[in-house]
Amino acid sequence: MSLGGAFFGESMFHRQTDASKVALVHLVARLRHGGYRLLDAQFQTAHLAQFGTQEVPRAAYQVLLERAVTLPGNWEAWPHGQRVGGAQALAALATA
Repeated sequence: MSLGGAFFGESMFHRQTDASKVALVHLVARLRHGGYRLLDAQFQTAHLAQFGTQEVPRAAYQVLLERAVTLPGNWEAWPHGQRVGGAQALAALATA
């Protein structure tokens, strides 16, 4: 779910080993490309921590959230139906 420039993630599941890691890379690339400023993963896990997620104190989170919801987020920044490969997603992260 998204609200302005904030995206609220839900738990991921997978049928293939490391599929959730690939999905997370694509998600973060899409969000950055679309101008999102906050990805709320709900809970800090060891899995997410390996990607650099951080727990944020409540007061700081509220500031981040208030700012993010006032900004536009564009989920369709990559045109609908455009195939985005792994190399392209990683390149988007490297330049962001």
